[in-house]
Amino acid sequence: MGFREQLEAARAGDQKAQTALGYLFFTGNGVVRDRREAARWFGEAADQGNAEAICNLGYMRVHGEGLSCNFEKGFELYKKSAQLGYPRAMFNLADLYSDGRGTEQDWEKARFWYERAAAHGSIPAYYRLGVMYELGRGVDIDYEMSAEIYRTCFSEEYARAGYRLGLMELEGRGMPKDSHRAAKTLIKAAELLSEEAMLQLGKMSLSGDGMVKSVRNAKKWFSKAAARGNEEAKAILSSDALDGR
Repeated sequence: MGFREQLEAARAGDQKAQTALGYLFFTGNGVVRDRREAARWFGEAADQGNAEAICNLGYMRVHGEGLSCNFEKGFELYKKSAQLGYPRAMFNLADLYSDGRGTEQDWEKARFWYERAAAHGSIPAYYRLGVMYELGRGVDIDYEMSAEIYRTCFSEEYARAGYRLGLMELEGRGMPKDSHRAAKTLIKAAELLSEEAMLQLGKMSLSGDGMVKSVRNAKKWFSKAAARGNEEAKAILSSDALDGR
């Protein structure tokens, strides 16, 4: 459907067309980018109960894009969309509960909505559950459960899960300590562009823990992490920490 056809359908009250127009104006794809116009079309669809459009309005409220930033209103929009069964809203709502933005911090409700989102196939939501079990946020610490979740997420090439799984293998939390296995896990996470994994591999190259001790390799990993914006890696490279080693 071309732009004119979408516009005509949207004006006729087609909520899918209204939502599609909202995306076009939000991204500037084929039209002049106009976040306020995006909000208007998302609003038209939201008034008809479109869960995706309601979630998008929540995002715009939380991030102050096209609408004034208001965490409380964003929270209510995410909640409404999540209750209508929209997975992305479930994840975003859980984030607000975990951070205490727009509402009181509530780890139990955060877990509930992460679980709901994960049940709909959200790997980031399942990963967040792993973090909760690892750190004991709203639940008892359970390293074995956390590691199992990270393995599942990492099998889907979710880099953050690989980084945290690698640290658990390195430190022996929830499993026997195995620095060589940790190095392999972290290398794969780095290949998936985890800057945290790159940083850790640099440190392991310096110490020789699980890897060949090599300043040259350490610099390589620190440089890769720094290129992706990692501030600690930048600080290490700009200091004299690697001189004379």
